[in-house]
Amino acid sequence: MYIGLLVVVIGSSADAAVYRIDSQADFDYYKEAQFHPGDTIAFKRDTVFSGMFSPGGSGTVNAPICISIYGEGHRPLINALGKNTAGIFLKNVEFWEIDGIEITNTDGTDEDQGVLFGIYVLARDTGMTHRHIHITNCYIHDVNGKVAGKGRGGIHIRVEGEKPAKFHDVRIVGNRIDRVGGVGIGNSSPHAKVLFDTAPEDNGANYFWTSVYVAGNFIDHTGRNSIIARVSEDAVYEYNTLANSSRYSTGHSIFCYNTRGIKIQYNEVYGNIGEGGKDRGAFDADYNCTHTYIQYNYSHDNLWFCGIMKRPTRYVFIRYNISQNDREGIYFYGFERERSADHVYIYNNTHYVSKDYDVEVFCENRTPLNSVFENNIFYFEGKGCWGKNSRGINTRFNNNMYFNIPPHESDKNPVVADPLFVAPGQCGIRIDMRTRESLLGYRLTSKSRCIDAGIIIPDNGSLDFWGNRIIDHNPDIGAHEWSSE
Repeated sequence: MYIGLLVVVIGSSADAAVYRIDSQADFDYYKEAQFHPGDTIAFKRDTVFSGMFSPGGSGTVNAPICISIYGEGHRPLINALGKNTAGIFLKNVEFWEIDGIEITNTDGTDEDQGVLFGIYVLARDTGMTHRHIHITNCYIHDVNGKVAGKGRGGIHIRVEGEKPAKFHDVRIVGNRIDRVGGVGIGNSSPHAKVLFDTAPEDNGANYFWTSVYVAGNFIDHTGRNSIIARVSEDAVYEYNTLANSSRYSTGHSIFCYNTRGIKIQYNEVYGNIGEGGKDRGAFDADYNCTHTYIQYNYSHDNLWFCGIMKRPTRYVFIRYNISQNDREGIYFYGFERERSADHVYIYNNTHYVSKDYDVEVFCENRTPLNSVFENNIFYFEGKGCWGKNSRGINTRFNNNMYFNIPPHESDKNPVVADPLFVAPGQCGIRIDMRTRESLLGYRLTSKSRCIDAGIIIPDNGSLDFWGNRIIDHNPDIGAHEWSSE
């Protein structure tokens, strides 16, 4: 019996087929089927399916297995009803692509319905590298009730079990995730850890995930964080819009943990506000990480711009970001009693606070640690203040610009002036971070004292916030490198 099946030859896989899923009967028949390299499972538009689609089998380098859509009308919808682990669940597979599906997974109440996901990919006790998991252009919404928790949510990929495994070539691109309990996008594994006082072989050096790319996703209203980025090497998280994170528990909108060389860049983050007194910023350089780059981002209307955790972490670079009207503070140093974070470099960021907000640079009475602040702009329309413990521990300011806030006591070369922006504070929300044209009001005008007033910072990334080349000699202060051309 073949329901909705059209056999075709694809590439080098002569047995590849297209399976057209256009009814609940088709869905039920194929939901646990074994598929083969080159197969396509095509869900019909304007059709609703109930349950969980959890197929098996793996593709190959030249013939991945694809879940896609066909026909006219609205996206096909998989409704997992709040009774199934996920709308789509892939276990112990590789070379899969999922594109264009709509998924919901709730019983319609606000109650906690368990460990639920929209899309869930799991490798358990395989001892192998799982390659090529691509999830693109899906719409995932209304998962679970009004609940938090880090281990559930929209799109999650995990390694579990005693046999070490990892993923290579993970792409989560162009998805929309709305109203999910838990975390919007997350990954995890127990087998890769950055531990600074042990030999590499003891901290899972061979099990960091590689070629992880998370980009162009829109995530709105999550129970906990929008994104948690873990256990990866040289991962890139960019061009995501993260809104209204952590509605039912505190948590920074995006943070990294157990990562090496991660780049968090070109993201817009807003709306992480509420009670709790901690972990309500846009970004967080968390601990057990090394060479963390938080750059070229736009943070606004969160409680603060960026967290830096003081448990063991090394080489944090926070540079060429714009923070606008983050409401209670700019920097939050987590784990106040810890002293293990080191080599924190914060430079060429532009911070703007309107007169409507009473903001401390270092909020919640937190103490900066082992940090260097250079070439930053601190612009307050009203009167800015530093915070109770702003002197910090082994923390140094140098060559920053201050407007309506006194220079930090450690800054031996402060510039006290109006930076003369083109038109600050007028950027709005959901801007195009690929062009960043909506933020051009933070460019410098020709008479700004920021121009050619910066100090040279080696290995500064070579580009300013808008992609302009940074001059090797006499760079500018702030996120914009001015040019007369």
